[in-house]
Amino acid sequence: MIGPGEYMAMLNVVEAWNEISWADAIPFTLVLIGLYWVKVKIDASVGISKKQGRQLKKIIREAIDESEVCDCCK
Repeated sequence: MIGPGEYMAMLNVVEAWNEISWADAIPFTLVLIGLYWVKVKIDASVGISKKQGRQLKKIIREAIDESEVCDCCK
């Protein structure tokens, strides 16, 4: 059975990247950028919405303003 470390030793990523031709590298890079863009969109849709983000920002600003009013921490 091959472990993860042994598999990575067989898959030499640096050598593969150096051997790729320009004709293959450009579409490959564009696919990687596209996959990353999709990942960011999925993360954004699952995460905090814009309305929730604005509400959170407002709460944080109010908390900062209240802490500046208090002279107990100075």
